[in-house]
Amino acid sequence: MEEMPLPEDIKERILRKVSNKALALKAFEYIKLVRREDGSLWVKEEFDEVNNHALWFMVLACVNYAQRLLKGEEID
Repeated sequence: MEEMPLPEDIKERILRKVSNKALALKAFEYIKLVRREDGSLWVKEEFDEVNNHALWFMVLACVNYAQRLLKGEEID
């Protein structure tokens, strides 16, 4: 599996959607795009600070939004 950062265009679309942009920017630090062996792309998170609830929920929301955008869905 090849890991890469989340593309800037996906980050920008997510930032337009969320109200707390600073928290989303922090959440992006924990999110990666993964190319699987079959060539498909998937979004994953590596976050273990589950006591930081606001950031944890933003990470999960951003993963959800990014995955939907990769599938060609709208998040608006």
